[in-house]
Amino acid sequence: MVLHRVHHQILRSHHLFEPLNEEQLDELMSTSHLLSIDKGEPLFRQGEPADSFYFIIAGAVKIYRLTPDGQEKVFEVISDRQTFAEAMMLMDTPNYVASAEAICPTQLYRISNSTYMHLLQSNSRLTFALLGKLCVRLHQRVNEIETLSLKNATHRVVRYLLTQLVRQQTVDSQFELPMAKQLIAGHLSIQPETFSRIIRRLIDENIITQDGRQIAILDRLRLEQFE
Repeated sequence: MVLHRVHHQILRSHHLFEPLNEEQLDELMSTSHLLSIDKGEPLFRQGEPADSFYFIIAGAVKIYRLTPDGQEKVFEVISDRQTFAEAMMLMDTPNYVASAEAICPTQLYRISNSTYMHLLQSNSRLTFALLGKLCVRLHQRVNEIETLSLKNATHRVVRYLLTQLVRQQTVDSQFELPMAKQLIAGHLSIQPETFSRIIRRLIDENIITQDGRQIAILDRLRLEQFE
């Protein structure tokens, strides 16, 4: 595959591809595929063979599992210029442990695990870049487990809003929720009605305002102490 110049620059900006020289990047992309998928289209299902990982050019994908009673548990929403499913390359299981589905029109690369693993064997910088990526995600999961296990729903929502505020680095204390409330609620392991009720309390207390997905923090100190 011949990379589009813009895609080449985007890939080079990601630490899993930056250590590759041009010959190695060409080798990797020769076994990769550029996909354009619609909202609701699956990339893989839990239990299917894990032979690839993905890099999003534009769009968003949710990673989720179904509970025994059929409820959907969203672990993460991956957006543009991020990778997902790369951890499967280093796991003993040959199958995906979760499912992935586009939540909006999405363009992304499907990248061969076997080709990337071959490159890892000859590039120590690439190996450490992958390990660093996995360590960051491990710490994120540990923090999420602690929050979900030990704190109540109000704490989860407040922490989520504060995290979004910091992550989007806004100067006016406004940000846009990255997904629908049903997905956020699933990610926080609460019911959508509970999420809406907590947001309404924060609005009634004049701590935040909401206009669709747009959230404005009126009093950050009170929000931090609200839980």
